[in-house]
Amino acid sequence: MKRSLSLPSRRAWIALAVLCTLVLFPLSVQGQTPPVSPDPELTKALDALLDGPELQTGFCGVCIQSLQDQSVLYERNADRVFLPASNNKLLTSAAALGILGPDFTYTTRLAYTGTLDADGTLNGDLYLHGSGDPTLTLTDLDALAQQAANAGLKRVTGALHYDDTLFDRQFLGEGWEWDDEAGYDAAQISALNINHNVALVTVTPGRKEGERPKVHIQPEAHYVTVVNTAVTGPAKSKFTLIVDRPRGLNTILVFGSIPRDTPADKPFTVNVSVEDPALYAATLCASSLAKAEVRLENNKPSVAAVPTHALTLAEHVSPPLSELLKRMNKPSDNLMAECLLKTVGAARKGQGTGGGGGTGAQAAREWLGSLGLDLSRLRQCDGSGLSRQNYVSPRNLARLLAGYHSRPDFEIFYASLPIAGVDGTLRSRLKTTPAANNCRAKTGSLRNVSTLSGYVTTKDGELLAFSLLMNNNLVSAASDRAVQDKIVALLAAYTRKHETGDTFP
Repeated sequence: MKRSLSLPSRRAWIALAVLCTLVLFPLSVQGQTPPVSPDPELTKALDALLDGPELQTGFCGVCIQSLQDQSVLYERNADRVFLPASNNKLLTSAAALGILGPDFTYTTRLAYTGTLDADGTLNGDLYLHGSGDPTLTLTDLDALAQQAANAGLKRVTGALHYDDTLFDRQFLGEGWEWDDEAGYDAAQISALNINHNVALVTVTPGRKEGERPKVHIQPEAHYVTVVNTAVTGPAKSKFTLIVDRPRGLNTILVFGSIPRDTPADKPFTVNVSVEDPALYAATLCASSLAKAEVRLENNKPSVAAVPTHALTLAEHVSPPLSELLKRMNKPSDNLMAECLLKTVGAARKGQGTGGGGGTGAQAAREWLGSLGLDLSRLRQCDGSGLSRQNYVSPRNLARLLAGYHSRPDFEIFYASLPIAGVDGTLRSRLKTTPAANNCRAKTGSLRNVSTLSGYVTTKDGELLAFSLLMNNNLVSAASDRAVQDKIVALLAAYTRKHETGDTFP
């Protein structure tokens, strides 16, 4: 008997239609690529900017995504990987906020073992215990020492120890360049930081031509040695002064010439990184205790872990992470980013190690994967972006920005970013454009690398996430930034209404 095929039921047809829709037009969910919906006029305008002669030696990666319908409005090399420079801080910020929470704080404490007698004598050891706070200052140490004095401490018969064991002692990020090491931006990373792990060097000319200039170091801890071979040059002579620190040494070299007529109220100043920040912090702590009239029988600090039975004598608590992210992203603070990445590693893995294969990068990578990033197009070798071994695709950064928009802590993340024409590293950019006081974005800059990723609101009030990554252009960074600014200004003026007859610039 011949059988006939029965037609599917109405319910089956509906199910089939839904399935086809999902296959042909995937939803913008974590891990899936949003649909590309290019606007011909916008594409033409952006292509003209990106095809300019100044960008032809290098590579550009762009991804622009609407947060209204999740469609990608424009892309170019969106899945290629690029050096992100400080756009890497977006990854660090998101992972830190997601893992640690906005209310997370660092606590630095003075603890002790032994007995504290009624006369204020500690028959035991004192410990300075760091938890990775990148904002700790000498003023905070002074307050910590005064707390201890107010608690009755007057004399310590044992040793002053310092504990930086929460982080590893790999003080430099993976892939950092050796000739950056003396600079403020490459300050060493520790679980016990102080004054951004730098010494402020101030140089003023001598009274007479040919004399040695005067060199002043702050804080005055006798932690560094100064070798001054510089001279005071004639008035209006060429300024050739150089301040440097050789690798592995706490010796500051001052050489070259400083003009005799350098104004006294405008001396030459530079921050120089120090070797072994934890020992630096402990050395300054000994000075703070002395100022608080606490006498140390042995004022040469040594490294040792705080015993579990130690008692807390005084403590300093940092501002919450919600505030720290502003301090990091707006001025692009490298030390803070590195400490946050190691803190994430310590929170998830027990000890903070950095990028590459470290616990910080592992924990961040796991969290970023849960947000939907394509981990095959992501390598995070440090927290700040100073390493030239970091790689990320523009789509991953756009996906990060889009994904964070749906989170309850989005406003904290958004508020941490520089505001175009207003503050941070964008304070002087886009001032007279529709993006002023509108665009929130993270800048990035290394040699032959310029990046900008963030958010901008269009003329229609539509919020866009964008990532502009430019590598290997043999032009000035200003040329790259000029193109970025034109793109962001164009997006701020963009309207979809031109599709129905309105004009679009």
